[in-house]
Amino acid sequence: MVKKKNSTANSPHTNRLVAKKTAADADDAAEGKITALPETAADESARSGRFFHRISDWFVNVIKKPYHFFNRLFVISGIIFWILLILLFFFLIGFFQSIPDFKNMEYADLKNAGSGYVGAQLEDKTIQHRWVTLRDVNRELLYTIVMAEDGKFFEHKGINYDMMINALGENIKRKKLVFGASTISQQVVKNLYMGDSKRLVQKMKEIVATRRMEKYFSKNEILELYLNTAEFGPDIYGADAAAQHYFSKNPAEINAAEAAFLALMLPSPRRYHFTIFQNQYISPQHEKKRRRILRDLVYKEYISPKQYEEYLGFRYFE
Repeated sequence: MVKKKNSTANSPHTNRLVAKKTAADADDAAEGKITALPETAADESARSGRFFHRISDWFVNVIKKPYHFFNRLFVISGIIFWILLILLFFFLIGFFQSIPDFKNMEYADLKNAGSGYVGAQLEDKTIQHRWVTLRDVNRELLYTIVMAEDGKFFEHKGINYDMMINALGENIKRKKLVFGASTISQQVVKNLYMGDSKRLVQKMKEIVATRRMEKYFSKNEILELYLNTAEFGPDIYGADAAAQHYFSKNPAEINAAEAAFLALMLPSPRRYHFTIFQNQYISPQHEKKRRRILRDLVYKEYISPKQYEEYLGFRYFE
């Protein structure tokens, strides 16, 4: 039997391809090029073995020469420590420089800042904001706002830490920021200087600034600032504007029942202006809060039990 020759293996075309490949390899060798061979499983295993070998050598050196290891660790830790210390130094410089210098301020400076804040917030620039002193405000209005917003205003030094802890517990419980813990003093600092930010650093600045303000200004001055800059509704800033808008009265004429209604606006003035005032509806939740405010006023002897009974039945929408 005669075997059939493989015509492809010895074809002129195949011979030319082999010759070209051989020539190309020769050119690469002449130019110093090295063609990488595909990595095998044995090569990968060898590389892995070398890695673990280096790790084991490192542990052996640590055991044999612990002094060199811990000396190097100490040097590296020292460098990191000084870097962090320098960064902390510059952070604290920026932190305290951004806090208002209440020590060198007069009350007129804070009053000007308050008027500037209200002017910036007003959408209708034709509105004339009128500043009122505490002498121009009914005592019942003053104490009602204090009871509603910050019952321990006259007792703490700017920060109510018990309230902060309780609010933190509620926020953790609900896994979101639901309850705040701002005192009247904190709200003044936030409105005039800090802005409404919930960042941790900004909150820390607010606390430090509040403590400083309380150190150099009286409670009456801080309360007057609050009563003139608090928002009671859309473009309604200050006790004078609130008394005029809701009851067509001056602040000196507002009683505790009317003041309790104004206090209902404070947590969310624009929303409650619509849901309570425009809709003429006080929800059971808000009615409960109104009664609590009046009850606290009786407890603190700011109003009499007789006034309390009278104000419970006060009709707002007639």
